Amino acid sequence: MFNNTLAVIRQYLSSSVGDLIEGTFDSGTTTTGVHTLLRKADDYYNEHKYRAYIYGGTDIGEEREIDDWVKSTNTLTFDPAFSSAIDVTSSYELHRIFFADELKKAINLAIATLADKYFIDKTDVTTVLVADVYEYTLPSGMDYVTRITTEETADEGIFEESDVIDTRNWRLISPRKLKLHEDYYSVSAGKDLRIEGQGRQSLLSADTDICYLPPDWIVQKAITMLPWNKIQSNQLDGVYNRAWALSAREPRNNPHPFTRKVVE
Repeated sequence: MFNNTLAVIRQYLSSSVGDLIEGTFDSGTTTTGVHTLLRKADDYYNEHKYRAYIYGGTDIGEEREIDDWVKSTNTLTFDPAFSSAIDVTSSYELHRIFFADELKKAINLAIATLADKYFIDKTDVTTVLVADVYEYTLPSGMDYVTRITTEETADEGIFEESDVIDTRNWRLISPRKLKLHEDYYSVSAGKDLRIEGQGRQSLLSADTDICYLPPDWIVQKAITMLPWNKIQSNQLDGVYNRAWALSAREPRNNPHPFTRKVVE
C-alpha cells in the first residue's frame, strides 16, 4: 500500500513541471522569512512572481506573494502578512507558475478519476460490542467488508485467527450496517470488532491528509489536469503530452473475490 501526504504528492507534481523550490525557514516575522540557502540575486523571487506556500509548521496551509528579496540578508518579504510569525518550524514551497490550490485541485481530480477503480485495503477496530445488540454501523469510508474478528479479551487489542467470525454469522444490511446472527453469534459486551475490507480514496484537503494511491500515476494524471493556459504559456506542452501518455494506462485494484459490498 502506498502512503504519501498531500504535501509530498504536491511536491512531486510541482517538481515534475519545474515549479518547486523547497526548504525550511531559519527565522522570520509575519511579513518576512529568512533562509540562507536561497542564493539568487536581489529581487529575483519577486520579479519572477514567486509565491510562498507553507506546508509544515507555523502558518501551514497559507500562501502569500513574495514582494521583495534581499540577498545580503537572505530575506523574503511577503504581502499580505502571514497569520503568525514565520519560525524554524515553517517549511515552505516557492511556486511561480501554479498556485498551491491549483496543484491540489489537479491532484484531487486525478484521485476522483481512479476512485472507483482502485480500492484501498482498510482495517477498523472502533466498533465495540454492546450486550444484546446485534446491529452496528459500519466505519465510514469502507465500501466492502471481507473479514470480521472478535477481540480475544476486552481492551487488549488482540485479534486471533481462531476468533474470526464465520461468514454465515454476519451480513450487511441497509443503511451501512453490520448484522450479527442472533442465534449463532454470542455478543461479548466490551470487546472490539476488527473489521477488514476495502474503500475508496477520499479527496485530500489538509497537507497531512494521506493518499494511498500509486503516486507516480497520480502525479502524471494531475499534470493533465493543470490549467491549460499555464501549460502553454510556460512551454510545458512536452511535459503535458508525456504525462497524458503515461497516465493512459490506469492502475487497478479490484474488490477482493469473496468480499461483501456495503449496502447503502
